[in-house]
Amino acid sequence: MTPLKTLLLSFGILLAAPAAWSQSTQELAQEYNDLPAVQRMMDEMFSPEASAAQFRASLPPGVPLSDEQALAVGEIMSGVLMGLRPRMEELQVGAIAEVFSEEEIQAMIEFHSTEIGANILIKTQPMFQRVMGDLTPEIVQAMSAKQSEIADVMSGQ
Repeated sequence: MTPLKTLLLSFGILLAAPAAWSQSTQELAQEYNDLPAVQRMMDEMFSPEASAAQFRASLPPGVPLSDEQALAVGEIMSGVLMGLRPRMEELQVGAIAEVFSEEEIQAMIEFHSTEIGANILIKTQPMFQRVMGDLTPEIVQAMSAKQSEIADVMSGQ
């Protein structure tokens, strides 16, 4: 083989390596996304009950909302979210592949494939929902106190 052919072949291999690495990372990201625990977490995250809790937490303090109303709104929101789920999963797989290394994704797959790892993953969303449910009224109050400062920034003052 001539030196030029060797150089071109070497250059081609170097160019192809990142594509192969990305594909492998993308495949691992898809594998992680397809884990039963990840799918169950998304099922629960998009459930009518979780949607109702998120809606309730987003309301200003003192807004009356019965449990029946909250669940009815949760049903509507859940339907919307489930319709968006394929797109969310597509974005999630891409983000996992971009943010995490191959080694990190493999570790997530291994951990979340265990019983304890799956339980932790599934319980993470309700834990954050509880925290945000308790914190949202405080965020709304604190942000409302800053509205004039935000308006000043937005108007260029």
